[in-house]
Amino acid sequence: MDFALWAYPWDVLDEGVDAVVERLDDIGITEINLATNYHAVQAFLPHNPARKTFFARASSYFRPDAEYADLKPVPNETMGDGDWVREIVDGVEGSEVSLNSWTVGCHNSRLGLRRPEATIRTPFGDSLAFGLCPANPTVRRYLLDVLGELSALGAFDRIELESFDYMYGTGFGWHHQKIHARLGTLGEFLFGLCFCDHCRENAANDGVDVDRARRACREAILRLAEGRLPSTVDPYGWLAAHPEVEGYADARTDVLTTLFSDCRAVVDAKMGYYVGLLDVEDAWMQGADLARLADSLDYYTVIAYESSGTAAADRLRVADDLTPDVPLHAGLLPGHPAVRDAATVRELVDAVVDAGAERVSFYNYGLLPERNLDWIREAISEYA
Repeated sequence: MDFALWAYPWDVLDEGVDAVVERLDDIGITEINLATNYHAVQAFLPHNPARKTFFARASSYFRPDAEYADLKPVPNETMGDGDWVREIVDGVEGSEVSLNSWTVGCHNSRLGLRRPEATIRTPFGDSLAFGLCPANPTVRRYLLDVLGELSALGAFDRIELESFDYMYGTGFGWHHQKIHARLGTLGEFLFGLCFCDHCRENAANDGVDVDRARRACREAILRLAEGRLPSTVDPYGWLAAHPEVEGYADARTDVLTTLFSDCRAVVDAKMGYYVGLLDVEDAWMQGADLARLADSLDYYTVIAYESSGTAAADRLRVADDLTPDVPLHAGLLPGHPAVRDAATVRELVDAVVDAGAERVSFYNYGLLPERNLDWIREAISEYA
């Protein structure tokens, strides 16, 4: 049984690579899922010896060397002239700990603000700066260039993909976000349904009446905002009654299927994809048809940040029903707000292992108090 911890590079370097490796060995962790290309963040760091918080705009933590066609990762300013990824790669070499690339794709507000023409466009034509559109050829080239450079390092056993898809309509929360109309699941989804030129062309090529679909989305969002359509309306039922919108949303699955196939071609390591940032069965809201994407992947990591073993295991079972032939890994949050004691961490680990998880990753080394790291050690000790 393999166990990993997600980690930010600043925590590993502030504490010291050797010290972190030693601590992980004590816990029973043999893999670090290292953030290499990441979205904007403020992190509270309870056991970091150098700082207790870290602010960053969307950044890379490696220094790009490859020839990028147009969009290019922006190295984090805190690194100066350094390269944190390569420094950690050198530091863990020869140890018992392996590195995986935790790679964020389309969730990039820095590039989105800089290049609004590359972002998701709402049915009203507004740019959603937090989400690059994966149908845009410039964005696709950027994603492949990032993966190609990370793969070429030869340092990662796994390259794991986060947000290589269509971002959810509210972006999982934008700093100081203000939404004072109750849109519900349907409204939030429709607001983020991309109507950029590329998405419109793809849907039209599939025979979708794009203008009719766009009008239906606009009308529904405004009706939801005004309370003339209940925010609790079932998205599945609504889409069934509006086949032009259902067809428009379905066209996005072809976009991701071809994107993931292209990603597979440039990645030499094992390649996984994080599913479950929404409910697992709602992956289609991000354009992901899990059965089709499976042809390009070695596994899915099911995000199961739950407070009970039953709930966490249920998420794996849903994923297994959707993709029965694909290995499943589990992602657990052994801390606030999901978990408050060691017994629950043990319950979660046992439950996802029993449900068929081949590997478990814990979120997140630098964000968890020392006490919670001890909970992980206790929970996985019988599997060592």
